[in-house]
Order: sequence, then C-alpha cells, then structure tokens
Amino acid sequence: MKLLFVSNLFPDSQEPWRGLDNVTLVHALRALDPGLDVRVLAFRASLTHYGVASHLRPRAEDEMLHPHYFWNSYLPKLGGLNHWLFARALARAELTLEEDFRPDVILAPWLFPDACAAAMCFRSRKIPLVAVAQGSDVHQYLGMTMRRRAILSLAKCARKIVTRSQDLQRRLISGGANANQVCTIYNGVDTAVFRPASREDARAELGVSVTGKLVLFVGNFLPVKGIDLLMEAFAEVARSLHEPITLSLIGSGPLEGHIRQQAAELGISQRVIFVGRQPPSKVARWMQAADVVSLSSFNEGVPNVVLESISSGRPIVTTDVGGIAEIVKPLLGQRFLVPGRESSAFAAALTSSIRNPPEDQRLHHAALQYSWENCAKNYLALLNPAGRVG
Repeated sequence: MKLLFVSNLFPDSQEPWRGLDNVTLVHALRALDPGLDVRVLAFRASLTHYGVASHLRPRAEDEMLHPHYFWNSYLPKLGGLNHWLFARALARAELTLEEDFRPDVILAPWLFPDACAAAMCFRSRKIPLVAVAQGSDVHQYLGMTMRRRAILSLAKCARKIVTRSQDLQRRLISGGANANQVCTIYNGVDTAVFRPASREDARAELGVSVTGKLVLFVGNFLPVKGIDLLMEAFAEVARSLHEPITLSLIGSGPLEGHIRQQAAELGISQRVIFVGRQPPSKVARWMQAADVVSLSSFNEGVPNVVLESISSGRPIVTTDVGGIAEIVKPLLGQRFLVPGRESSAFAAALTSSIRNPPEDQRLHHAALQYSWENCAKNYLALLNPAGRVG
C-alpha cells in the first residue's frame, strides 16, 4: 500500500517537536506493515514565501519517510479561504513526487486547511482520504462559518474522520458531520520509554534534589494551557505542605515571560525550574523523577502528556476538560480531575495525589492498552479496509 501523508504538523530538524504524535504514528504503521510505502508532503504557512521550503531538513530518523517541505500561503484576516490556498500549494508539491508513486490512500492530520485542501486536490481521482481532528480544529473552527462549511464538506467525502477523543467526535457530529463518518482513535504512547523507574535515580541523573516533592508540567506556554491556574495552585501547596516542593516546567512559548513574572509575584521563583523543550526520552526521565504531573488547560482533546504520565506510573492532576476524563477517570479516578478553575480545588487535588499516590506498576499496566502498536492497528484498518498488509 502506498500512503501519502499531508500536513503542516510534521517535524523537521529545526522544530523536532512539531507534530511528534503524527510522525510517531507513521513510524508505528511502518513497523506494523513493513511493506507500507510512505511519502510525506509537509507544509509551513507563510505570508511571503511559496514553493519549496529548501532550508528545512528532516530529522535523521524520518529520512526513510521521504519528507519534502513546502510553503503554503495563508490569509490571516480571511482565514476561511485558506484551504483554497493550501490546495494550490499541495497541487504544486504533488508534482515533486516520483512518477510511479501513485498513492492508494491519503492521511491528513489537522482538518482545516490541511485535510480540506487534500480533499479538494484528490477528490476527482477518487483517492481515499483519512483525516484526523486534533483539537482546536474542532473546538474553534466549527464556530467559524466558512471553516465549518469546509469541514462539513470534508466529512461528506472523506473515508473517515478520526478524532483523538470521544468528546471531539461528539462535537463534530453535533456540528453537522455524519456520525458514520467519524470515529475515535486515541493517540498512542511508547510504553517502553514511558515506564516506571526509580524516582531517586532519575532525580540524581537530572540534578534534582532527591528530597522533597516534584510537580511537573509538560506543554506549550500558550493561553489555552491555563498555566496561571497551575502557578496559583502550586503556590498554595508550597505554603501548606510541610516539606520542600518544586515545580518543573518542560516546554516553551510566548507566555514564558508572564509565567516568570507570576512566579515572582507569588513568591515561588526559587521553587520553579524552567527546563525548556525536551526530547521524549528526557520527558520520560522527568516524569520518573516527579511525584505528580499537572495540566491546567481550558480545553484539550486527549493530550499525549496524559497517557505518558500514566504509562510512567505517575498520577496526573488535570482540569476536567475535553476528552481527558475519558482516560483519567477509569484509570486514575475522579479525584485527579478538577472541575472549574478554582486554584484551591486544584491545590487540594495536587496535595491529595502527593499524599496518596496510586501504585506505579498498576498505572503502567493500565496504559499498555494505549500502545502505539494498538493505535497503528486501528489506523491501518481504516487506511486499508480490505485488511491486506503489504
């Protein structure tokens, strides 16, 4: 089977973290089906550039997927037309594929403009398309008339739209998509990398104090992540807990300055560590070092950090938004889900998880069902509905 991957969410050597869940899925598909022949057309939005993004190169581990990078034009003030512009860029990019590479199926993560553009380009040739909804492409775009119209048009012609939570599936169907065209496949987790290990050994390796408690955040420093709530709750816990406690933040983003200022105002600057972006192996090590992982978002699908934390044997305290409860409630329980945005409630959940943590091996065992291998099996059934491998 020949698979063409089309999306702006694919990593390069300059942004190795971009679309990691997508590239990990493609590698898992190839591991499951060694005969899978993959080509990747990866895009970057630009106001001024078009054509080949010649300065971008793949990560070494992705070269086998034959990725090529291109610019796609976009209009920030007329965003509802961007799938037309993306389709023009995709049509040009397709010309760079080998003449004998004729895809049997298209995989396009991110509904608008990426998957909508792919539907426009390949509909006349009747090449099946599997689109993937990732979060804000449903949360935000269904409320925008032109984008909603394009997404519902996509839903009519795609072989399937995959959502990464049942919450996103319900939202799409409520927005007008045919229920038969939408299904949920949760992201996978690398259970060999994200696994329980000695907290003391991990801390010694990372140069973190082996005494006291450690709270961990992993994500982008963006408004949607609601990190201000986490900071306020952590400050409350730090004042009430009768032992040292540290908050480590893995990630980066435009709010870093604001977060540092808030930490100073709350008097916790000396307790907060900014770790920066880290590769998955390092994130796993930080999770092994932590007592609890935290997430304080305004909305989410099912973010990778939830499965990674549980697979690492560490509880996660999180706001009860999006599809997070679909994983956390059955595997951890209701006490790790915080309704609303009261810092005192979040602080209470953090304290409870620190004082009464679940058993780490039990959590890891529960997460095995979400391995990337199982995830890839579900995708392969959609990409190749005849069930053939190779």
